[in-house]
Amino acid sequence: MTLNAKRRYLLISPSRDESQYIRRTLDSVAKQTVLPALWVVTDDGSTDDTPRILEEYSQKLPFLRVVRRADRGHRQVGPGVIEAFYHALETVDLGEYDYLCKLDMDLELPDRYFE
Repeated sequence: MTLNAKRRYLLISPSRDESQYIRRTLDSVAKQTVLPALWVVTDDGSTDDTPRILEEYSQKLPFLRVVRRADRGHRQVGPGVIEAFYHALETVDLGEYDYLCKLDMDLELPDRYFE
C-alpha cells in the first residue's frame, strides 16, 4: 500500500445506519494499492452500530476521519445525503488534494481501484 504524493485523493462518505455493509467498504479502501490522503466519513445520526464501527476503524486507519451530525430523526434521500457530504467537505482544504471522490458506504472496491 502506498500514498502517491502526485495523486493525492480525498474520499468523502456520507453514512447513516450502514452497519450491515460498512466493514466491507472500510476494508476494501484499506486494501487499496494507492491509499487516500484523507477519508472523511460523516456519521449522519446513525442509530445502529455504525458509530462504533467507525470509531474502531478510525483507530486503525490513519487516513480516516469521522465527523458526526446529530440524529434529526430521519434522513431525506437526496438532500440529506448532500447535506452530510457538504458537512464533511467543510472540514477540509480542497487545495491539498488532486482528486475528490464521493464514496458510498455500501460498496466493495477492487484493490487497484484508485490506481
